[in-house]
Amino acid sequence: MTRFTKKFALDRWHALPVDSPLNPQPITYGHTGTTYGADGIRIEGSQFFIDAVLGRLSDLLAFENTETRLGLSYQEVEPRKGRDNPFVGNWVCYVKVYERGDQAKMVNAFVSGIRDRDTIVSAGY
Repeated sequence: MTRFTKKFALDRWHALPVDSPLNPQPITYGHTGTTYGADGIRIEGSQFFIDAVLGRLSDLLAFENTETRLGLSYQEVEPRKGRDNPFVGNWVCYVKVYERGDQAKMVNAFVSGIRDRDTIVSAGY
């Protein structure tokens, strides 16, 4: 397993362009089992902190579309049996991109076509 030193990681982070497009690899439709290691984000802390980070990641909202969907979980941290956690009551948010199944893609394309047609008609074209 490769591990980077903190200095290496910070240097790498500082060198990254701020406008790199987010292009997560979607988790394939019908995938079963763990998604550990797939493109995704976990944000932990107060709701204020999580919301501030999500606000900076709004480009990800584009992946809620006819081809892909966002897997999103936003929940309060609960106590675990036998473990003391001073952060109980804080929150955790997970975001991953999933491929939609063929049936959902067809329905979404159909509904999108109806919406587009209605927009054209209401605009007087």
